[in-house]
Amino acid sequence: MTFDEAMTYIRRVQTRGSVYGLERMGVLLDELDCPQKDLRFIHVAGTNGKGSVCAFIDSILREAGFRTGRFISPTLFDYRERIQINGRYIEKQAVARYVEQLKAAADRMTDRGLEAPTLFEMETAMGFMYFRDESCDYVVLETGMGGRMDSTNIIPPPQVAVITAISLDHMAFLGDTEEKIAAQKAGIIKPGSRSVLYSQGKTVMRVLENACLDAASPVTETDWGQLKVWEEAMERQVFDYRHRKGLVIKLSGRYQIKNACTALDAVDCLNKDGAGITEGQIREGLLKTVWRGRFERISRHPDVIVDGAHNPAGARSLSESLKAYFPDKKKILVMGVFADKDYENILKIMASTGDRLITFRPDHPRGLDSGKLAKTAEKYFENVRDGKDVAGALRIAYETATEKDIIACFGSLSTIAPICDIIFTKAPSRADSFVYKGEALAQETE
Repeated sequence: MTFDEAMTYIRRVQTRGSVYGLERMGVLLDELDCPQKDLRFIHVAGTNGKGSVCAFIDSILREAGFRTGRFISPTLFDYRERIQINGRYIEKQAVARYVEQLKAAADRMTDRGLEAPTLFEMETAMGFMYFRDESCDYVVLETGMGGRMDSTNIIPPPQVAVITAISLDHMAFLGDTEEKIAAQKAGIIKPGSRSVLYSQGKTVMRVLENACLDAASPVTETDWGQLKVWEEAMERQVFDYRHRKGLVIKLSGRYQIKNACTALDAVDCLNKDGAGITEGQIREGLLKTVWRGRFERISRHPDVIVDGAHNPAGARSLSESLKAYFPDKKKILVMGVFADKDYENILKIMASTGDRLITFRPDHPRGLDSGKLAKTAEKYFENVRDGKDVAGALRIAYETATEKDIIACFGSLSTIAPICDIIFTKAPSRADSFVYKGEALAQETE
């Protein structure tokens, strides 16, 4: 099987959609000789921030000399981004080789009258096989949509289970309250693991703490009382946390400091079990962390910010960061969102950030009609324009903005790649010819 043939097969499997549960995943991994049993995991679940926490942990482990596997969900720019070792995407030849094995295993399952695995299950299994075959020391494993019944939760007890910020999202699958969602995310907490909990609302923390108690899992809760922020800027942020002073990260966004603290607590848990990561390696790993598409400035004059905020909690963090970093600048907001998201509450939150909003429909089957989004936005914004698609929305934004303004694009992680493609390949003066050339696959876990 070639890489192109593998991608054709993946696209065909993708049409089956997502089906919650672990039974198929267990059968699939049995067919593949259970590669997950030979790996050590840091398992990370949550609604917001889990990708950033994974990025910080991965960078610190690599700085300490460990060979790290990393499983990302969803991806932004390249299909192979999902599965990485030491920051390098899985090779095309490896994708072809593993997809051929996965197809054979799936065919054996259906020949026995069993349900075929979903794409996300096959991708998770591919990661396990690759990480085992490449002898990774640690795997930093990000869940997909949930936790308890997420395909990644087939693993044995991880070294550390990390729960990041919980908010309302994927309610049709995970529950209609933060407490129900927290219970699903807490499913990654297992006997034999240490746990790190991002400190948040009392009722959510009660659910998470009870899960740790039931699993007899030693728990560390982030302590925001021991966090002191000294500097917040687009290029760098400086803070103290617990006993560490003068920590520096280059990721922007106020929320990234708390994500970094959560990662630090996870690394301290690894050190309790003998990982031997030094203070110098921790500091350098934090400093070197890169995580694209999260409050990232991708262009100047005017500044263009992209952020993956696609739920109310993400929108709140984005709004706070825009106000903190650019208090005196006019903000032109560009929004495209999936129809199953809580877009009205996102609009309510972002309305305090600026009075101009441009809408577009993401090029995705779940994309919300831009006209419907614009109509809803008129209840909260003085100036609303419908850009139809991402190119049209950016064209209007550039026509509207001066060089001193901020253009902030948000609403869906799936739109970051086309926005970057437009900004990086077409000059604003040629906005009428904006075309997205990317071929990223649609994601199911946003």
